[in-house]
Amino acid sequence: MNNSHRFKILVDSGRTVFTPLELRMLWQEAELNAKTSALRMVEKKLLIRLGKGYYALHKNYNANELANRIVSPSYVSFQPALAYAGLNFQPQGDIGSVARINKRKIVDGRLYTYAAMKPEIFFNTDGLILRNGAAIASPERAVLDSFYFGFLPDAADLSKLNMTALKRLVVLYPRTVQKKARNLYENPL
Repeated sequence: MNNSHRFKILVDSGRTVFTPLELRMLWQEAELNAKTSALRMVEKKLLIRLGKGYYALHKNYNANELANRIVSPSYVSFQPALAYAGLNFQPQGDIGSVARINKRKIVDGRLYTYAAMKPEIFFNTDGLILRNGAAIASPERAVLDSFYFGFLPDAADLSKLNMTALKRLVVLYPRTVQKKARNLYENPL
């Protein structure tokens, strides 16, 4: 298999970010062969090495997709999820995610942070959206996640939240979060 065929396989996958294991699986090659092929493709500028263990097709890769690759399983939440939904207009810098572990990692100059959540909440997929290869919290779930971790959601206009969805999701969270959410929908901004 030549590099142009490998590149086509990557493009056809619909992904923008890859780990070495994903390259091996997509190319159906042994570990050493896939590693050598990836390094040669980086040299020929067919792939970009974002950091140890992460490759991208181009500089405009999906940072949310990378966030899901660094810690798996995880989903993007907090300010990035609110910005993605159009409730926050601040430029996206750091990416905050929810996972089963606490972790911080810098890849390609961007900080990726992960906050550990109880499994009974984390593994419930209500309010999660799979879009462009990344799992992202709905705006309502991002607000509840923010309350869960003890900070205020960073949104320009919380009145745009779907209060029906918020009320449906809030039952997943502890009473302290339910109380904060009740304040939000009983006293809208």
